[in-house]
Amino acid sequence: MKRTRIVFVFLSVAIVLSATGFLMATKAQNDDLYRALGSLAEVVHLVNTEYVDEVDLGALALSLEAGIVQSIDFEAAVLPENAVDSYKDFLAANPPFGLVLGIRLGSAAVRAKIDGSPAAGAGLESWEVIELIDGANTRGRPLWQIRLDLMEKEKDGKEVTLTVLDRQVDERREVVLTPASWKPSAPEIVDEEGVNAIKLTHLAIGTSKNVRDLLTDERPIILDLRDLVWGFEDEAIRVADLFAQEGVLAQWRGRRAGEKVYSATQDRLGGVSPIVLVNHNTQGVGEILADALKRSGASLVGSKTLGLAHHMRLIHDRDLHLWLPVGHWLREDEQPITKNGVEPDQEVDARDAEEGTDPILEKALSMVRERLDAAA
Repeated sequence: MKRTRIVFVFLSVAIVLSATGFLMATKAQNDDLYRALGSLAEVVHLVNTEYVDEVDLGALALSLEAGIVQSIDFEAAVLPENAVDSYKDFLAANPPFGLVLGIRLGSAAVRAKIDGSPAAGAGLESWEVIELIDGANTRGRPLWQIRLDLMEKEKDGKEVTLTVLDRQVDERREVVLTPASWKPSAPEIVDEEGVNAIKLTHLAIGTSKNVRDLLTDERPIILDLRDLVWGFEDEAIRVADLFAQEGVLAQWRGRRAGEKVYSATQDRLGGVSPIVLVNHNTQGVGEILADALKRSGASLVGSKTLGLAHHMRLIHDRDLHLWLPVGHWLREDEQPITKNGVEPDQEVDARDAEEGTDPILEKALSMVRERLDAAA
């Protein structure tokens, strides 16, 4: 299969480069693409013929495919036929060991960890680089492959040893993930000066029901979405729907995938709209939820969100299977959330906050008091 892919690349490049008339009619940016494809074919040829050791064409094909799609989006993947069903299982479940992966410095990294999971109890920090997993280097290795390996090891009840570059002391340490029966921790309600404060660390299936069950009175509500990274898009919509009376909650749009609009179901909880806390690490489903709440009248407090909210889909074409962004989640102004982020209504810079203080939460509580005073 991989050797076929390499041959396919060469044939495709040859066909493209031979179509001189077509090339002359294309735009300059397409010319750049075809030149790059020609260079890629030459690089593959030189590596295959000149490299000191015999080249593993399968590994080379994996790295080429991963590099092409991950340059567009680090979540994107080219999946071999025998991995498609397993990746569907991965997408429908909680992350193995509760470890949400990203890419940093060309290697796998800790994007987030789910409360209640082995990863959460292992002392990992966000965006620490994972150099080795059970002795295997992660640099240049496709994320889909690492994810499926972790899923298989969790399923088989095997421990996993991570070699992590510690962010605090700039040294390497080993972290062991122990397989266990676990599920994401349900959100809890905290009384903050008479205010119902709920921190959402994930949007696992059932989170919207958990939130609904927590809010049994009509006291003011603060929803903390800071560092909210992982979860399911539909669950983000369901949580937002708890606080919306009518109108559009969210929408995504793509070049070929079309458009989908989500509207409120008029099954709103009682009480006033919540105050929502966001920061620079609110991303993906966290941004979808933050924007949907803002559309429904909630006030956002904190800093602009990261700006990374694609709608992904599995695309199939003969023996090619791509997990690819096909749409942009849009803000109310119909600008993509990706690269733009979601802007807070009240900006609070908490980067230099003193230890033990929380200026974003303090601002939110101040806004609640102002609302109560105005109502009185």
